[in-house]
Amino acid sequence: MADPAYFPPPHSARIGMSDVEQLEAQTHSLRSVDYRYGGGACRDAVVVRIYWAQQLLAASASDDVHTRLLSAVADLHNLAGWTSFDSGQVGAAYHHFDRALDFARHDEDLTTNIVYRRGRVHLHHGASGDALAYFQRGAHAPLASSIMHSNEAWAYARQGRSDEALRALGKAQDAFARADHAHVPDWARFRDETDLTAMIGTVHAELGDTRRAIPALTSAIERFGSEMARSSAFCQITLASCHFMDGDDDQGQAVGMRAVRAAETLRSERAWDRMRPMLQVAASRGVPLR
Repeated sequence: MADPAYFPPPHSARIGMSDVEQLEAQTHSLRSVDYRYGGGACRDAVVVRIYWAQQLLAASASDDVHTRLLSAVADLHNLAGWTSFDSGQVGAAYHHFDRALDFARHDEDLTTNIVYRRGRVHLHHGASGDALAYFQRGAHAPLASSIMHSNEAWAYARQGRSDEALRALGKAQDAFARADHAHVPDWARFRDETDLTAMIGTVHAELGDTRRAIPALTSAIERFGSEMARSSAFCQITLASCHFMDGDDDQGQAVGMRAVRAAETLRSERAWDRMRPMLQVAASRGVPLR
């Protein structure tokens, strides 16, 4: 991985596509750190990158280079917002998402991704209605549409609106089947078949349908690699909760202990936010997890 703390300023007053590509490569590397170790492991490095990105924006460039640079800077702020959110810094997350939207006005697909991530902040903090307003803004590309619909389903499930949740989940699966998986932008590469399976399990768990949730979550956990450690930890937390919901304390304890160990390897406040309800249920049942 390229050193995320290093990014040289432009060598001249005019920049070329290679300068933009280097910025994109750095964002890709830092996003990989976020997936594997949590936002706290790379947020500061992401924010440092923004200074260098501003230097690039101040330089002259061809129209094509400048347009792609705007997208690259928008995505850097997008990542800064996401890592801030994962680190528990909600105010900073909103600031960076707002800046990302400013820079991404010309880029419909990236704008959709930023809107989705802002919606996730609302969903995480219990404002499912506000989250729905973001998830329902629509998307042009099928993969982006799949992301939006699956999160719409999650928000509906949080509200106990089963029919709407299942309908949105079906739309997410249909859109995923139509997507071009050979050409995926970096900010959307997390959405593969495993991630969709994880979302299916999460939505059914939210609806209390453990019969459907448990197989989906188990399958996702088995298929997530170490490069998606945080996503795997989230699934383990939800799976443990499903087992406790079913009254299977032994299996809930086994999965729950694995979830705790997984969260301890991450620098993610969001993981512990997700963990607390499951820990409370385990404690209420007299099941030790730590």
